[in-house]
Amino acid sequence: MADQALEMPCWPFALLLSSSIYFYVYPPGEAPAEIPTVRLSRFLPDFINRLMFIFVAPYLIKHGYEKYRDQPYRVLKADGDLLVLPPKYLPEIRHLPPSKLSGVDAQFENILGKYTNVLIDSHLPVKTVHKGLTPAIGRVLPRLLNELQFAFQVEVPDCDDRWVPVNLYDMILGLLTRATSRVIVGEDICRNPQWLETVTSYTVNLGITVILLRPFPNFMRPFVAKVLPSVRKLRSQLRFVQKELFIPMILARRNAEMKDPAYEKPDDFLQWMMDLAKDDFDKDPANISQMLLIVMALAVIHTSSMLMTHVIYDLMIRPEYIEPLREEIRETLKDGWDKATQASFASQRRLDSFMRESQRFNPTGELSTHRMVMEKMVLSDGLTLEKGTHICFPSKPMGMDDSIIEDALTFKGFRWCEDPEARNTSLVSISPSNMHFGYGRQACPGRFFAANTNKAVLSRLIADYEFKFEDDNGKRPSNLTLGEQIMPNMYTKILLKKRDVV
Repeated sequence: MADQALEMPCWPFALLLSSSIYFYVYPPGEAPAEIPTVRLSRFLPDFINRLMFIFVAPYLIKHGYEKYRDQPYRVLKADGDLLVLPPKYLPEIRHLPPSKLSGVDAQFENILGKYTNVLIDSHLPVKTVHKGLTPAIGRVLPRLLNELQFAFQVEVPDCDDRWVPVNLYDMILGLLTRATSRVIVGEDICRNPQWLETVTSYTVNLGITVILLRPFPNFMRPFVAKVLPSVRKLRSQLRFVQKELFIPMILARRNAEMKDPAYEKPDDFLQWMMDLAKDDFDKDPANISQMLLIVMALAVIHTSSMLMTHVIYDLMIRPEYIEPLREEIRETLKDGWDKATQASFASQRRLDSFMRESQRFNPTGELSTHRMVMEKMVLSDGLTLEKGTHICFPSKPMGMDDSIIEDALTFKGFRWCEDPEARNTSLVSISPSNMHFGYGRQACPGRFFAANTNKAVLSRLIADYEFKFEDDNGKRPSNLTLGEQIMPNMYTKILLKKRDVV
């Protein structure tokens, strides 16, 4: 990432200075007077407060939540404002349709979709998850495990009788990319080295693009984007995926279906998208290819890889949980890991609880349930949401609130499986105490597939391997933060050793 940033010509940084001046002279519109604004310092001009969001967002969001509690508050970002709503509004917004509050449009803004190849003109990916992927989890799981078996041979170093250094995040990312590719793009492409490299590096290039473009005002971004190496790489990667991989495959599948009465359709996400596409836009092979890349790069592999990296880090500093988890894995996978079923993973309540608790302390962001207001509306208490307002909820502070979760600041790995009668305690359950997959009708539809995939990887790692830190100081690597985003330390190497499992 650093090397790519150094490829930047010098003059865009002069534009960054001019954009700061722009924000000083033409600040974004003020929020209604009754909505307080959280700033780093009231003595700094707002254009400085905006630019500082990238460094101090966790503090600002937590401070706003603790100070204003049941009130909305505004947070200043370099390219706009966030209206952070308290939990009391959740019941009211949870059922509102995308035509009123759009999660897709909010995400498009968050990742600067205009410059990162994200399409918002189609609901096909979400529809395919709901109608294709989620009902098929039990059916595709054997294929996923089969590919994961191969992935362990390729991605995990030989460590049968010695401790071997390994980058934990990279190893998990490799395992997950290979296994999920088998389900998403099919057997013909899932081991293609160029595909694997493209889909894992696409998110890196997207992240660089967002970091470098975000400080610039909207009118300057098209000019800056033209000189960014990361933008050129994103476009090049998209062209490769379209022209070299998926367009030929889509056309070949359609041709075979048309000409061969005995043709059997592949059972993968790509085919489900093709079958569910109804209009010309969704049927366009170029658009299907583009949506498929975004699904893999943004929705499938990196979020799950981060969650599993956090889980292993948390286990390494809390070794007392390891043996109870191994005991559960042995009990639930008596026929062997490679024979696991959806029911097997559903019965892993300890592992599920530990994953949820790890995610509570280390979510992907301080905020969740992002929505763009698509038409002006007035909520039941009189709060007016103007069209174009970006709203969200402080999910990380809410998850650390004793009024929502008892003894919230204490990590209890088996907190969520202590009461077998309790409801809404699984990793994928949505509630005010667990909003990291979103909330309401627009919550992440792929969380059920992700939970099964993560358990497949983690149950093998926990059962078959030992872990320790290289320097043996017992300290968890500090998380990386960028604005409101939270990531595990992706550069830390740990020591890995194969267990003698009888």
